[in-house]
Amino acid sequence: MQRQALQLAGTVAAALLAAGVSGCSAPSTLVPENAGMQQRGSFSMPFAKERVRIKEFADLPQYYGDYSPSAIASGPEHSLWVTDEIDQDYGENLVARIDTSGTLLKTFYYQGRSTEGSSFQDITAGPDGALWITDYYNSQIVRMTTDGTFSTFSLKTEPLGITVGPDKALWFTEYSAIGRITTKGSVTIYPAGELDDDITAGPDGALWFTELTGNAIGRITTHGKITTYTKGISSGAGPYSIAPGPDGALWFTEATGGRIGRITRSGKVTEYSRGITPTEEPDGIAAGPDGAMWFTEFESYESYQIRDSKIGRITMTGKISEYSKGLSGSSGPGDIVAGPDDNMWFVEMYADRTGRARI
Repeated sequence: MQRQALQLAGTVAAALLAAGVSGCSAPSTLVPENAGMQQRGSFSMPFAKERVRIKEFADLPQYYGDYSPSAIASGPEHSLWVTDEIDQDYGENLVARIDTSGTLLKTFYYQGRSTEGSSFQDITAGPDGALWITDYYNSQIVRMTTDGTFSTFSLKTEPLGITVGPDKALWFTEYSAIGRITTKGSVTIYPAGELDDDITAGPDGALWFTELTGNAIGRITTHGKITTYTKGISSGAGPYSIAPGPDGALWFTEATGGRIGRITRSGKVTEYSRGITPTEEPDGIAAGPDGAMWFTEFESYESYQIRDSKIGRITMTGKISEYSKGLSGSSGPGDIVAGPDDNMWFVEMYADRTGRARI
């Protein structure tokens, strides 16, 4: 999910823009981890830093530097699906299909190239074989088939994050609510929290979400019962992206705290900062096929200038490594996901590129 959405949130979000937060979640397969060892297939092996290779791809549509990819999902047809945003005054938001070589296969423009269009914030592969997207600008959920046919479902407020729930419905966040939409378009809204942002399906059959200004992690059952956890989260941490880990806990980024958080299903929080460059702002997070969590980070300064972009990795014991070789410092990596090729894929919000961390 992209930072530009925060600019539209008014005075509440304005206080947070200096942190420039973003992120989305992705499902994970539960894989046990031994201390210092990672599981890959049926073999246990130490994870060598030298194995990580980062490559950037510039295949996304270019328009005078105005496009900015907001989210990425591993989806149908063994492909990566990317939402690419542009200001409504300059063009139309789009969805790009990319293969695991980094090549752009097809571009789908929403409503054609027109002004006053949309604002795609997040994307997920639905249980019906389609892609589901949050459209902040038009207060709607968008469904796109793999051939580029769009259909829309209106909401009363602006949606941000979206994921598939254990009940085969789509669950999404709004600024003070959690929403549920069936694949037929029936919507239910549950009031919740403050600036609810990212959301993911947990290993306990519930949905877990971040409250950016509420400085909390929320849990909602498929029946709408909400529990909020704040104990153990540092003041002003700004929980943003959240994803299930291979250890059965939920892992989240703290965009204004420079930390990675872990919350158990019972609500116990542990924060990790050792190994993260102090000025970095963690962003997206997702479980990797190696039994660790992978996250994006960068530093913002002087009116949202970007530098020191990195990809981070944290083991289940809290050991953090950072990688920057092959990554442009000003690229601003955001959403990250495990691809169908068992590598980590991410979008570069400030460079209009996608990236791959080969692991």
